[in-house]
Amino acid sequence: MPLLYSLLDFDNSPEAWERYDKITARELFKQFGVSSRLYKDAFEPMLLVGLFAPGEQCSAAATLGMLYYFILAHQANFDVVWCRGTVGEMIFKPWVDKIESNGGKILTNKRVTDIIVNNQGTAKGVMCDNEIFAADAVILGVSISGIKKIVSQSKVLNQYPEFYNLSNLGGIDVLATRLWFDKKVDIPLPSNACFGFDKTTGWTFFDLNNLHDEYKALSGSVIEADFYHANQLLTMNDEQIINKVHQDLTTCIPGFANAKIIDSRVIKVRQGVTHFAPGSYQYLLPAKSPIPNLYLSGDWIITNHGSWSQEKAYVTGLEAANLVIEQLGGNPAKIIPVEPDEPHIQLGRVINQNVRKIMNDIIPQFWLP
Repeated sequence: MPLLYSLLDFDNSPEAWERYDKITARELFKQFGVSSRLYKDAFEPMLLVGLFAPGEQCSAAATLGMLYYFILAHQANFDVVWCRGTVGEMIFKPWVDKIESNGGKILTNKRVTDIIVNNQGTAKGVMCDNEIFAADAVILGVSISGIKKIVSQSKVLNQYPEFYNLSNLGGIDVLATRLWFDKKVDIPLPSNACFGFDKTTGWTFFDLNNLHDEYKALSGSVIEADFYHANQLLTMNDEQIINKVHQDLTTCIPGFANAKIIDSRVIKVRQGVTHFAPGSYQYLLPAKSPIPNLYLSGDWIITNHGSWSQEKAYVTGLEAANLVIEQLGGNPAKIIPVEPDEPHIQLGRVINQNVRKIMNDIIPQFWLP
């Protein structure tokens, strides 16, 4: 119950981020009296698959933001919804078709190396190696690792502290695998979050026969298993990785012991997702950059929306697009807000904010936030 106070106190404001960002999630849970068993059996597994790192490496502010969005704000629909196929086929391909049908072009294999600015400091184009593409506005919708690579080779962006300070942010290694088996294995649930196999690594596995229409009629199980904070696993070769995944699956569902792997895929992504480490908030950026018509999107962007992870990346993309529309004209995208707080949560937050304001007015702030 004491932990509920921190969820009330954390309202996603800059002040709340400043209060909680410099302590770890583990320190937060310890401070509010969470038992060792509850932390190890519930909160740390949630962090490993939600923020992709163990509690001692996660910002308490990011932890509260993630817990609020995935649990408190979605109590009636906590479970997630999965595509009936790959995200590429079900989401991105229709997007590409829609863009192209409206006269847009998707240019692949174009590595952004710099932003071209005019004498007034406004972006007028994007440089991709030796090619220059003129632009009225630019949105950089990339991961934290992607923006750091762009900044590292950009003569323009490297002039701004906001951009070169992004080097203080980090990423987390991810491992994705897909296994085809020679027989169907009975899997009770289509999506499964797992922990306890490696101390600082969380993983999930999915029954694609159940989730993807293309695999529904196959005679053998098709499993996707993804590992987060997978630093130590990325040093293994593909054969070692597949053997480990098979062994871990068998531990969870014994029926896999008698199933033979007939095909497999392994994808290693170093620094693949954002690491919301303690103290990282001070280096995160808003959608509006120091360059007037250069905008940013991604899960590392500061936003008041309240969403998290992939949803946050999507929402900040819409917010960046709306900033371009505001600049150049057009119809803004509709952004669905996070569900409003329940009445008792709203009341608790109002009371807490008023008490905090009174205390701040009366008592000088000698102590660290």
